[in-house]
Amino acid sequence: MKIKYSIFKFGILWLLLTSNVYANVLEITPVQISLSANQKIGVIKVTNRSDDRSLLQLSLLDWQQSPKGKDIYKISHDILLTPPLFVLPAHKTQIIRFALRHPTYNTVQKAYRVHLKEVQQPRQKKLGQTLYFLMDISLPLFVQPQNIVENGIWSIEALGNHHMRLNLYNDGNVALFVNQWRISSDQAQGIMMKNHSTFAYILPHSSHSWIIKSNPSINYTDIQANINGKSKKLVLHQL
Repeated sequence: MKIKYSIFKFGILWLLLTSNVYANVLEITPVQISLSANQKIGVIKVTNRSDDRSLLQLSLLDWQQSPKGKDIYKISHDILLTPPLFVLPAHKTQIIRFALRHPTYNTVQKAYRVHLKEVQQPRQKKLGQTLYFLMDISLPLFVQPQNIVENGIWSIEALGNHHMRLNLYNDGNVALFVNQWRISSDQAQGIMMKNHSTFAYILPHSSHSWIIKSNPSINYTDIQANINGKSKKLVLHQL
C-alpha cells in the first residue's frame, strides 16, 4: 500500500512537471452572504480574471453541525439563487442574487453553504499533455435571527503532561467564526502562548476543539480570540 501511494504521488508530480496546467481564476466579493427579515435579498460579484471563459453552476446546501462540530449537509431549496447556471466570459463580472423564498422570523440563525462550481466543457486541444483544474468554491450564507446573541464558552482540559484540549462551545444563536486565538496566564510573569491562526465556524449549540502542546507548570486562565471580526478577551474555564 505504501509503495503504491508513493508511486501515485510520483506519478502526479511527474505529470504536473511535464504538463501544461490551466485553471481559471475567479474573484468573489463578498465571501459571506447574510439575509434577514429586513434584508431579504443579497448579492455577490464573481469576476473571471483568466483569459478563458467559465461555465459556472450554483447550488445550495443546508448546513448543520453535530454537538462535536462535525459538518452535516443536505440539499436545500430555501433560498432562490439566480442565475443558477451561467457562462462567465474572460475578464467579465457576473452579479449573483440570493433571495428568501418565504418570510422568516427564526430565533436561531439558519446556515447554508453556497457552492459555485465550474462545469467541465469542451476546450480547444493543445499540444502535449494538459491539465485543467475546475474551481469548486463554497461560501457561507446565513439567515439572521431577529435578535442576535453571541456567546462563546471557552474551556481547557489537560491531556497528559504535554498536551491540552482547548474547546469553544457556542451557547448563542449565531455562528462564531474564529481565525485567531492566544491563551495566557494571570501568573506574575504574565505568560502568553503565541498567536494561533485557525479557520473555524462553530454553529449554535456546537463546539470545536484544538489539541495544543502545553507546559504543565502553567495555569492558563484567559484567552484573546478574534471572533466574527472582533478581538475579545474571555475567561478560560478549567476542566
